[in-house]
Amino acid sequence: MAQHEELLARAAAGEESAWRDLVARYQALVHSVIHAHRIHGADGEDLFQETFLRLHRHAHRIQDPRALTRWIMVTTRHLCLDHLSRRWRETTEAHPPDLPDPRPDLEVALERLERAQEVREALATLSARCQALLQALYYEQEEPDYRRVAEQLGMPLGSVGPTRGRCLERLLEALDSRRRKGRTS
Repeated sequence: MAQHEELLARAAAGEESAWRDLVARYQALVHSVIHAHRIHGADGEDLFQETFLRLHRHAHRIQDPRALTRWIMVTTRHLCLDHLSRRWRETTEAHPPDLPDPRPDLEVALERLERAQEVREALATLSARCQALLQALYYEQEEPDYRRVAEQLGMPLGSVGPTRGRCLERLLEALDSRRRKGRTS
């Protein structure tokens, strides 16, 4: 947690490298929220930039760095909803149709995105070897292909499974440690 506190404090103080680190750390989360609202292209990029512009303006107000992920998600969501509302008003003069309330589905989606961000952050604490292995197995292909990963990473085929198991254990430990720190802070 100290890493988050330090990074947020440095960014709030205007340190350029801290801003680059914040954007790098949270860009996948922001893009995920934008895409969850089915906004793409230039509109999506504008919302991405606006999210980080607002973070730049308000970083000094965020007292608890653990709240940063939620703040980013909620801010991005509000920007998306505002954008969709403006877009709807521009394209129609009729009353909106009676649609089911999307909030329960959006809340579930936001919780899923928040958990995904936690996993990305915990993954970043692992060794480079574990990061590369887990990235190759679970992020770069539909189904894990041990033979392809072994070739890609220069590992013996027989060591991919056991190494994967150890790396997943370390990832779970990192996630558990982050959660315990969050409860005691």
